[in-house]
Amino acid sequence: MKNNNSGVVRRLSMRSLKNNKMRNIFAVAAIALTCMLFTTLAAMGIGMIDVTQESTMREVGGRFHAGLKAATREQMEKVTADERVRSYTWNIFISQAENLTRRQYELRLAQGEEELENSFITLAEGAMPEKEEDIIVDTYVLDELKLPYETGVEILLEFTFHGEKISKTFRVCGWYEGSQISHASELYISEAYWKELKGSLTDEDFVAWGESHPNEAGAGLYAVGLYFDSAADIEQTVRSIIEDAGYDPDVTLGYGVNWAYMQNRAEAADPFSVVILVGALVVILITGYLIIYNIFYISVFQDIRFYGLLKTVGTTGRQIQGMIRRQALVLSAIGIPVGLAAGYLASRIVFPFMLRVTGYDSLGVEMKFSPQVALFGIVFALITVFISCRKPGKIAGSVSPVEAVRYTEGSGVRKKEKKSETGARIHRMALSNLGRSKKKTTLVLLSLSFSMVLLCVVLTGIGSFRIDAYLEQRLLGDVLLAPTYITGGGTVMSSGVDEAYIELADAQPGVLSKNELWQIFNRTYISLDETGLERYQSFEDQGILREGDWGTSVINTAKEQRQLNADIYAYDTDILSNLKVLDGELDIEKFSQGGYVLLTEIIGDHTEGARIYRPGEKLKVLTVTDDSEAIEIKDEAGNIVDYRFTNLEEKEYEVMAIVEIPSSMTDQSSPVNGVRAVLPKQDVQTSPYSWCFGVSYTVEETQLDSFVQEIENYCENINPEMGYLTKASLMEGFDSMITAIRIIGIALSAVIAIIGVLNFINSIVTGIIARKREFAILCSIGMTQRQLKRMLVEEGLYYVLISGVISLILGTVLSWAIMTALNNVIMFFAYRPNFLAYLIMLPLLAVLAVIVPFAAYRRTQKESIVQRLRDTEN
Repeated sequence: MKNNNSGVVRRLSMRSLKNNKMRNIFAVAAIALTCMLFTTLAAMGIGMIDVTQESTMREVGGRFHAGLKAATREQMEKVTADERVRSYTWNIFISQAENLTRRQYELRLAQGEEELENSFITLAEGAMPEKEEDIIVDTYVLDELKLPYETGVEILLEFTFHGEKISKTFRVCGWYEGSQISHASELYISEAYWKELKGSLTDEDFVAWGESHPNEAGAGLYAVGLYFDSAADIEQTVRSIIEDAGYDPDVTLGYGVNWAYMQNRAEAADPFSVVILVGALVVILITGYLIIYNIFYISVFQDIRFYGLLKTVGTTGRQIQGMIRRQALVLSAIGIPVGLAAGYLASRIVFPFMLRVTGYDSLGVEMKFSPQVALFGIVFALITVFISCRKPGKIAGSVSPVEAVRYTEGSGVRKKEKKSETGARIHRMALSNLGRSKKKTTLVLLSLSFSMVLLCVVLTGIGSFRIDAYLEQRLLGDVLLAPTYITGGGTVMSSGVDEAYIELADAQPGVLSKNELWQIFNRTYISLDETGLERYQSFEDQGILREGDWGTSVINTAKEQRQLNADIYAYDTDILSNLKVLDGELDIEKFSQGGYVLLTEIIGDHTEGARIYRPGEKLKVLTVTDDSEAIEIKDEAGNIVDYRFTNLEEKEYEVMAIVEIPSSMTDQSSPVNGVRAVLPKQDVQTSPYSWCFGVSYTVEETQLDSFVQEIENYCENINPEMGYLTKASLMEGFDSMITAIRIIGIALSAVIAIIGVLNFINSIVTGIIARKREFAILCSIGMTQRQLKRMLVEEGLYYVLISGVISLILGTVLSWAIMTALNNVIMFFAYRPNFLAYLIMLPLLAVLAVIVPFAAYRRTQKESIVQRLRDTEN
C-alpha cells in the first residue's frame, strides 16, 4: 500500500537541514569553492581562446571568414553575388614603402570605413582620405619619421608601382595606433590618387604584370574579405562558391581561410594545452567530489539513527535519498551563486595579469563573462554535488531501523585483537580511532594529501626553471648588438650589424671582450653523397622529418638535387667553446686553421640523433656566388614555391664534430629538415654573401649602464633597424613569466588547500559531535578531560602525519616524473627537488590539528555526563 507522506518528508528534510548548521556552513563553502574553480577555469579558458583568436585575426589581417587573393573586379562581383556570402569588404594592394625600414609598410586603397574596422583599425584622429595627397598612417610610421601624432603633418614615401619608381609627399588625414602583432602597417591612400596612379591600366594588365613579376603579384588587384552566416566548414564553403562562380579555386582564383576561427583549428589544437585543460577539470572534479562527498557521508552517519527512525514510521529508502538530494539542492542554491560571483571576481583580477604576461595586453581585450561561463560553472558544480551525495544517500536509504539505532562509528565485525599487557595507551587509542571508519579517514587523508602534492608539483616546477640556461640560450656576454629582426621588434630582414654601430660600442669605456657572429645569408647547402642520401632517406622513412610546405620542399630538394639546406655560421675562437659537442672532439686551434666543419643534427621536432655525416667523414659545402643562377620551382598550378640555384661553389671539409649551437649564437631562424654548420671565420668572411649578424660584448659592471644608454640612443635616433639585448632585460622578462606561473599555480593550490583544510576541520568537528556519548562513557569510567583532549589532538596529528608521508612520497614521485618530462620540452628547465610545500602546509595543519579538537570538544561540554549518556536518539 502506497503512503502519501511526501509533504511530511519535504518538511522533515528542511527541518533536518536547519538543525545541521555546521554541516551547512562547510557544504556551502565547499560548493562555492568548487563552483568558483569551475567558473574561473571556464572564464579564463574562453577569455584566452577569444584573445588568441583575435590576436590571430590581427596577424592574418581581418575578421573575414575567407578571402579572395588577387581577384579582378569581375571575379569579385561574381563570387560575392552568391547568396551564401552574407557581406564582404575589399582593399587593393598597391606597393610597399621603400624608404621606411623599421617594418613592412603597405600602401592600400580601402573600400571604406567598414574595411578599416574589419582590419582592426580605429582612427584615433582624422577621417577617411579624399584628396589626392591624403593618407592614413599608423603610429609606427610617425615614430620612425619622428613626427607628432596629429593630422596635417607631411610624409615622403618612395615606392614602386607597375615598374615605375615613385616619390610622393602625402598629408596625414588620419592616424591610428599601430599593432605589434600585425606583420605590417597599412597605409591607406585616397580613391582620387588611386585613379591618377592607375591611369588606363586594367585588371588584365595587373594580372599579366604579376605573372611576369612574381615579387609584385597581386598589386592593383582586389583582396576581398568574405563573411558567411557561420564559421563552420569555411574552406568547403568558399571553394564551392568559387566553383559555382565559374572559377577553379586552385588555379584561376586563389583564396585563403582565416584560420583564427577555432572551429577550423580544432584539428590542430595543441595536445599539451588540451591535456592541461582536461587535467585542470579533472583536478577540480576530484577535489570538489572529495570534500562534498565527505561532508554528506559524515552527515549521514551523524544522523543515521534519525534516518532509521524514519524507516520505522514508513519512510522509504527512495524518499530518504530524495531528502539528501533536496538538501544538496538547497545548499547548492546558496553556494553556487556565491561561487559564480567569486569566480567572476577572480577572473577579472587574474585575466589582465595573464594578458600582460603573455604579451596580449596591447589588444585591449577585456574579460567577457558570458552566459556560457555561468552555465558551465553551474552545470559542473551541480554534477559534482549530485555525484558526491549519491552514495551517502544510498547508505541512508538502505539502513535498517535496528542497525541505525545500534550504530556507533566503526562498529562492525573486527578481527580478534590481542590483549594488551600494558593497558590502553592514549596514542594507541588515537591511532585506533582512525581505523574505525576507514572510508572517512581515507577521504580526509586524500583531501589533505592532494593539496600538498599539487603545491609540491607547482613549487618544484617553479624552482626547476634555470635562469642561467635561459640566458645562455638567449645571450652571449652582457650585451648583444644585432638587427631588430633578431633582437625583437623588427620584421624587416635588414643587412648585418651597422659598422658605425660597432664603432660606437667599441669606443665605450669598460669593454672587456668583444666577439663577432657571422653567417652566409644566401642559400647554402650540404652536398649529399650516397651515404648521406641513404641516411636522409632513412630519417624520412622513420617519420622524424617535418612535413608541410617548406619541410616537404627541403626533403624533395635533398632527394632530387642531393642538396641539403644548411645555415652556415662562423664565430670568433673565444666563443667556439660555447658549442655543445655531441660527438667527436672540438680542437679549436686545429679548427681555426681551416679544412674542418662542425655540423649539427637534423633540425626538427624529433630529430635527436639524426646525423647526416659523422666525425671523420668528408662533405662538400655549396654556396651561392655572383655567377649562380636562380631557377624557379613551380607547383602543378604554376605557382612559384621555391628556387634552385646553379653554378654553386663547392668546397670540401672534414667533419670535426657534431655539435649543438645555442640559440644565442644563431639568427633565431631554423633550417627545418636541414642542418646548421660552423665554418672557420675566414672562410665565411670571404663570401660575397656574408655579414656579421651580431656582436657580443662583455662590459665592466660599473660602465654597463652608460654603455647601454649609448647604444640605446643609437638605435632610437640614428638607425632604428639596429637593436640590442641585455641580461637585465632578459631576466626581467624571465621573472615575469615565472611570476605568472607562480601566482596561478599557488592560487590554485591555495584554493584546493582550503578545500582540504575544510574537509579536515569538518571531519574532526562532526566526528567529535557524533561521538559525544562515547566520550561521556570514557569519562564515566575514569578518563580525565585532559587525557580525552590529548587523544583528540593526537588523532588530528595522526591525520597530519600520515597525509604528510603520503604526499611526500607521491609528491616527490609525481614532481620527478612531470619535471623530467618537461626537461625534453623546455630548454631552460632542469628538475630540482623542492620540499617547501611541506614546510608550509604541515605546520599549518599541525596547528589546526591542535586548535580544532579543543574548540569542538568544548562545544560538547555544555551538557553533563549523565545527559550525554542518556542521549541515544539524537
